[in-house]
Formats: sequence, C-alpha cells, structure tokens
Amino acid sequence: MRRHFCPPRPFTSLPLSTNAGGPHARKEETVRNYESVIIIRPGAAAEAELVAIIEKYSAIITNHGGEIAGIDRWGLKKLAYPIKKETQGVYILARYAATPEGILELERLLRIDDRIIKYLTVKLTAAGEPFALTDDDGKAEVAAEDADESDDQDNDDK
Repeated sequence: MRRHFCPPRPFTSLPLSTNAGGPHARKEETVRNYESVIIIRPGAAAEAELVAIIEKYSAIITNHGGEIAGIDRWGLKKLAYPIKKETQGVYILARYAATPEGILELERLLRIDDRIIKYLTVKLTAAGEPFALTDDDGKAEVAAEDADESDDQDNDDK
C-alpha cells in the first residue's frame, strides 16, 4: 500500500487583534442583578452568628462594586432530603446588583465556608435593566383575571 506524502502547508500569519486581552476579555465591568438562596447549618443559626454571616457576604458584594437590594430571612426549614447529613437548614434570600467577578468571589467563599450547606445564585435581569424587589403577586393577579375572563367567554359561547 502506497502512502501519499502531503507537504506541510505554508505558515500564514493571522492578523493580530487590537484587543490586548484577546477575544474573550471583558471590556468593562457590568453590574447585573442577582438573587441568591443560601442554606446555613442550623448549628450556626444563633442570631449573632447569622448576622455575622450575612454581614460577611454583604461586604464581599459591596467591596466588588455591588449593592445589596434586600435580604430576607426565611428561617429554619426542613430540607427535602439530607444534605451533608443535615435535615434542616436556615434559608436566606439575598437580592443584589454585582459584577461577575464579585459573584465568582462570593461563590468561592460560599463553597469554602463549612457553615453553608448549599447555595444557588441566579441572574435576574440583563445589564442596565431596572431591578425591582416586587414579588410576582401582581402577575398572578393579572393571570387570574385573564383566566376569569376566558371562563366568562367560554360560558357565553355555550
């Protein structure tokens, strides 16, 4: 069996990018809106320690150019399944505006902290959109009114 030899292609230089950090470098720090649910071990649920945990993570967000919009304590809840041998946890909901680098640092420290059982951070809105702390109650009322109107129209058709 005869193999064909292909000479190597000549080297062609690619145009250099004007962006010094490459194509994936961040161009500017954008502040986005986030929401985090943090579950804390019940042993660390003493009021003084809970306040210290909240202040520690609030300071991380503000030090990285973020702003706390609100913190809501949901209290001690039963977990759906055991997590790290715990069946209960203290839930905290935090809404804030932060930079992506601030989120990376926050989540890094949440992973390290033994008092934290679990956490979840969700991006709420795109950059530049207004941040509202309202619940979805207004949307639920509108949806309920629309459902009533559609039921009335169905009854009129019969």
